[in-house]
Parts: sequence; structure tokens; C-alpha cells
Amino acid sequence: MLAATTTIRVTPDTREALSALSAERGMTTADLVAELVALEQERVLLAAMNQGFADLAADPAAMEEYRAEQRIWDSTVGDGLS
Repeated sequence: MLAATTTIRVTPDTREALSALSAERGMTTADLVAELVALEQERVLLAAMNQGFADLAADPAAMEEYRAEQRIWDSTVGDGLS
């Protein structure tokens, strides 16, 4: 069974670029768009994570609390549990 689809409006230049990229990669334009969306979602997630760690690093008390928790978890590495 085919997946449900919909139409999105893009400029002719964008449509041509998508067609060229999908042809170069040997994939459908729909698969290329799905891949590009997934990559952008991952980029946004990683940017948010990086910002969170930067905020953490900027707060010495919060960073020490984080490191203390890391030490606790690190102490379980050799406990034989998998």
C-alpha cells in the first residue's frame, strides 16, 4: 500500500533544485524531502542540546551538580549489571 501524500507549494527554482538533488542521489523527490526534514530536525535537536550544555557550563553550581550526578552514574559501570 502506498503512503498517503500531499502537495506543497515551492518556487520553480526550489522544485528544480529538489529534482536535481534527488536525481543525483538516485531517490525520489519525496524521499529527498523526508531526508532533508529529518536532517533539519536532528540539527535543531543538536543545537538545543548544545545550548543547554552551554547554559549549564555558564552556571558553576549547576555544572557541579551535573558532575556530581555523573560521578554517581560512573560508579555503576563496574557493577556487573547490563
